[in-house]
Amino acid sequence: MDVRAKVHGQTDQPLQEVSMARLKRSSSGLEKATRRMAGMRSINDTLEFGNGLSLAEYAARIQALQTQLSSYNTMLSGLDEMTGQLALMEQELQSYSEKMLMSVATRYGKDSLQYMQAGGTPRKHSTRRSATPPNPPAPPAMVTAQPAETSKTNGKGTNVTLSS
Repeated sequence: MDVRAKVHGQTDQPLQEVSMARLKRSSSGLEKATRRMAGMRSINDTLEFGNGLSLAEYAARIQALQTQLSSYNTMLSGLDEMTGQLALMEQELQSYSEKMLMSVATRYGKDSLQYMQAGGTPRKHSTRRSATPPNPPAPPAMVTAQPAETSKTNGKGTNVTLSS
């Protein structure tokens, strides 16, 4: 399961993924078979039923699953380690990338074409307002009260009509 978190409260850093170790797998079928085999051994150490059904074959199949499960869990541990290494390398590369961009900004300036070519965003310039407004404001609408016979009421017994 991945959890998104800020690193050490730094607000200028991007969100980074923090992953938990993968859960190792177990097998309830393997545990049940091991208990069953122990019970069958108490009957007879060399229990044999024919058609390939024997205690020796049962033990071999249990051992094969145990070996495969152990190998699988070892691979998961290796993946967890590799995930951690990749995250660390990615963080180091992000830091180096930021240093490279800041070096371009130092040499050429944050408003330069070179800074934009390197992936930087230019500073925002504020826009000036003109001295005269483009359109004069519209005159306000007049509100007049009229008798109830010629207009609709507003719910308070007074009639309101808008005129401009």
